[in-house]
Amino acid sequence: MRLRKRAATVLGASAVVLAGLVTPGTAAAAGEPTVRQLLEQCEQGNTDLCEFHPSGQPESYRGADELVGGAANCSEGTSTRIISWESTQTTTNSVGVTISASSTLGEVFEVGFETSYQREWSWSKSKSDEIRHELGPGQAVEIYASPMREKVTGTYEMHFGDPYYGHYYWYVNNVTVDGPAQDEAWFTRVEEVDANC
Repeated sequence: MRLRKRAATVLGASAVVLAGLVTPGTAAAAGEPTVRQLLEQCEQGNTDLCEFHPSGQPESYRGADELVGGAANCSEGTSTRIISWESTQTTTNSVGVTISASSTLGEVFEVGFETSYQREWSWSKSKSDEIRHELGPGQAVEIYASPMREKVTGTYEMHFGDPYYGHYYWYVNNVTVDGPAQDEAWFTRVEEVDANC
């Protein structure tokens, strides 16, 4: 209620701007906080309200190939190798501030994501598997794996009980959070390389 009364008072004064907007990747104007400063206010619990509002649907895409294992056959005969591999994918973001399952910003993001899409966000994902491959004399292979990932873009909305840099409301626009997709297949490929025998 305190916030509503204060906001109503500010709305009644036409000379006061109620909200500020910042976008990652742009320089803060003189007298305005940076994206990091604003998000740190949310992380430290210095806001009356901090919410994440996704815009549009999450975008799924195939992640980059990552070298996860390999084998070489330096003998004079053919050899069948069982090549074990393991990979872990984690969540990244576009703002350079920690947004993780153990951070306040991550918890706020997770609530906004689950409310909008009725499912959980996957913070990290690990996969391990084996590939059986026949190697001729002097042959070698490298194993590459890539998972499906998804990213969602949205806005962090913050309300302050007292003006912060002259505004009661601040919005950090176009924040992108990118993580491993839930229950999606991983892609693997085997590439022949120099055995260096």
